[in-house]
Amino acid sequence: MKPFRHSLVTVALALAATLGLPGGASAEEPAPQPDPAAGAPDDGRVDAPATRGEVGPAMEQASATPPSEQAPAGGAEAVPGPSVVPASTAAARPARARPVPLASVPRSPPTPPAAAPPPAQTPAEPARGTRITVPLDVEVHGRLYMGVAADERDDWTRRLDMSSARIGIEARLPGVLTVLEADVASKTPIKDAYARLDGPFSTRLQAGRFKAPFSARQLESSWKLPLVDRGLVNGYLVKDNELGGRRLGATAGIRPWRGRVELAGGVFAGERSAFGGENRAQDLAGRASARPWKPLELGVTAYRAGSSDPLVPVRQAASAYAQLSGGPLDASVEGFGGKLDAGAFTAGTALVGWTFKLGEARRLRVTPVAGAEVLELRGTTRGVGYSAIAGAVLAWTEGLKVKVQGERARRPGDEVPGNALAMQIATRF
Repeated sequence: MKPFRHSLVTVALALAATLGLPGGASAEEPAPQPDPAAGAPDDGRVDAPATRGEVGPAMEQASATPPSEQAPAGGAEAVPGPSVVPASTAAARPARARPVPLASVPRSPPTPPAAAPPPAQTPAEPARGTRITVPLDVEVHGRLYMGVAADERDDWTRRLDMSSARIGIEARLPGVLTVLEADVASKTPIKDAYARLDGPFSTRLQAGRFKAPFSARQLESSWKLPLVDRGLVNGYLVKDNELGGRRLGATAGIRPWRGRVELAGGVFAGERSAFGGENRAQDLAGRASARPWKPLELGVTAYRAGSSDPLVPVRQAASAYAQLSGGPLDASVEGFGGKLDAGAFTAGTALVGWTFKLGEARRLRVTPVAGAEVLELRGTTRGVGYSAIAGAVLAWTEGLKVKVQGERARRPGDEVPGNALAMQIATRF
C-alpha cells in the first residue's frame, strides 16, 4: 500500500502545480502572517482576509469537515498522508487563496498629472523698429480686343487691327487702391496709373492719370459697353476736341449713403487745342449722381478746358444722363450742350439692349442692341450729324465676347450718310 499511497501524493502535487499553487511548497509550511498595521498585503491574491483571526467560508468548511472526508482539488479522493493539514491547524491560520495570474488583474492606466494653466501674458509694446504687416491684396488682370471693320466711305476696304492689349495690376490695402494699367497696342502705353484713398465720412481722394469725370458713356468700361466703339458724339467731343478722357490730375469727392449719392470734382492738366495753341491753363471737371432706385442712376457732368491764350477760345460742355440696369434690360440716355472752338453745339445719345440667357447652364448670353445719336453744330461750322446703330453681343461666361455692329451715320463734314460694319472679339482674365 505504501507505493500506491506515494503515487497518489505525486498525482496530487502535479494537480496542485497545474492549478497554480507554488511548486515545492508544503502544506505543513506556516503561511505568512500579514501585519495588522500595514493592512492587507498586495500579493496578487484575491479574497484574502485582511487581519489575523478572520476565518473565511473556506476555513469554516475545512474546520467542520474531518480531514479524512475532505477532497483534494481536482475531485480526487482524500488520502491521509503527511501533506494533509489537520483541521485544528487550518482553523488557526488564514486560508491561502489561489493566486490569480497578473495578466488577468485589471489595472487602471496611470492618471497623467494635470497640466498647469499657462501664466497670463501681458501684451508687450512693439519695440522701436518693429515691422507691422498689413493685409495686401494684389490682382493681375488683362484684356485683348481684336477687330475687323469696313466702311462704305473707303470703298469697303477691310481694316484689321488690335485695338487694345492691356495688362493691369491692382493692389489693395485697407482704404487704399493703387492701379497701374498699360496698353501695349497703343501709342500711349500708360493708360491708368493712380492711387485712390477712401477716407473717413465717405470721402474719396484720387490722384494720377485716369478718366476725368465727364460724360457717362466715356466713363463706362469698354468691356461692359455693348458697342465696338463709343459712337459719333463721344468721338467728336473727346477725341477731336479733347473734352474729358484720360489725363493727369486729381479729384476729391464724397459718397454718402453707401454710394447712393456721389459728388466729385477735380483739376487736370490741359491739352493742346484744336488750333495748335498750347493750353497752359488747368482743366476743371465735376460730376454729381444719385440712385433713387438701385437699378436707376441719374446724374450730371461738366468739363471746362481753361486757356491762358486770348486767341484760344474756352471749350466747355455739360451733360445730363439717366441709366437703367435691371435684370435683362440695359438702357441709357444722355444729352450734351456747350461751346467748342467751332461754336456752340448740342448732342444726344440713346442706347438699349436686352439680354437672353441660353443653354442649360445659361452660360451663353445674346444681347441685341439698338442705339441712336445726334449732333448739331452752330457756329463757324454748321451742320447736323446723326447715326443709327444695330447689332448684337454674344458672350460666353464672363471672359469672352463677340460684338457685331452695323451703323448708318452722317458725321461732321460728310455730305451724305454712309454705312459701316464692324466686328470685335474681346477676351479678358
